[in-house]
Amino acid sequence: MATAQENEKKIRAFYKEIWSEGDMEVVDQILAPDFNFILAFLHVKDRESFKKLVQYNRQIFENLVYHVDDQEGDIVANDKKGAGCWRMTLKHVGTWRNVPPSNKDVEINGMGFFKFSPEGLITEVRVQNDVIGLMVQIDGVKYLYNS
Repeated sequence: MATAQENEKKIRAFYKEIWSEGDMEVVDQILAPDFNFILAFLHVKDRESFKKLVQYNRQIFENLVYHVDDQEGDIVANDKKGAGCWRMTLKHVGTWRNVPPSNKDVEINGMGFFKFSPEGLITEVRVQNDVIGLMVQIDGVKYLYNS
């Protein structure tokens, strides 16, 4: 079983190395093959599909960076679960949820709740984020009910 410190490092790697840097090798190292990524509007049910989601988001959101080490960020973990609060910055350059590129710089806050396997792999992340704030910033609210 992984320690709290090891799991905290994995949460940091999830945000920094996977999401912010796009390192797909880290996906294979720290996520279980049957990993679940759950948002209010999306449920990704395996590691390979998650890789595609990260790559897609990094294409449509330029300079996508998760900040977990500033005043908005915080990570806690034990040997089975963890949580990370974050601030995300990006530039909207591709179509997302039927919203055409706005070329606007965006910043939102959110949090992820993590579960770990006995072997120390991340099995699940449940995300709560300010998706409405994102939609407002990219002028996408008018597209919410036309999807």
